[in-house]
Amino acid sequence: MTSRPLHTLADIVRSKNAGPYRITFDVMFVDRARYERVRDSAAVTPETVAAAYGIDVTRISSFFHVDQAQAIKVTIVRPRAQGAAGDGDMYGCQHHVPLMNIPVPAT
Repeated sequence: MTSRPLHTLADIVRSKNAGPYRITFDVMFVDRARYERVRDSAAVTPETVAAAYGIDVTRISSFFHVDQAQAIKVTIVRPRAQGAAGDGDMYGCQHHVPLMNIPVPAT
């Protein structure tokens, strides 16, 4: 079965701070059919997100679909607190790449 990376289907894939201890991800779609295709494919789940980031699934603090907004929302516990020694992204805005490369099966 062939697949496509998530970023070829989503209109926006972004990350940002959700407080000093979490990073939240938004995957948003303009087109309802593409949103439903990704949502229903089970390509983006807590387990696939954890695998993409090389973290334990218990570090995902929330995961849900927002049908009215045609969006998928994921929040993870940051690898280190915002601004702590070794934090390479104070604003949490550069963590989205592994998410955008999750493969979505072709229909």
